[in-house]
Amino acid sequence: MEKKLDICSLGKKVKQYRMEKGYSAEKLSEIAGVSKSHINNIESANSHASAEVIVRIANALDISVDILLSDSLNNRVSQEARTYEFARLLGECTDKEARIIVNTMTALRNSLKEAEE
Repeated sequence: MEKKLDICSLGKKVKQYRMEKGYSAEKLSEIAGVSKSHINNIESANSHASAEVIVRIANALDISVDILLSDSLNNRVSQEARTYEFARLLGECTDKEARIIVNTMTALRNSLKEAEE
């Protein structure tokens, strides 16, 4: 079954990455060349974003479009987007932080497998 654009997820991800960058909605709007009200409407899922606007926002946030759209993509593509996102996040960590995150993810995955049995 074909998925449709999940505007709620898109808005949440725009806001998440905007805040991670330390940008206000106004700052993101300036960098992306999109009005502040449109950024606010996208983040609150009150309006759709055109492909051009999504690309501008992704470029302004220095992330790929598939990260923003991963919840609207089929499983294979969204898995690739998550893998890229994990790699990007780990790349921003110190070695110690990365080890802790990987160990935590491994323990969580093992717990989930045990719960499925």
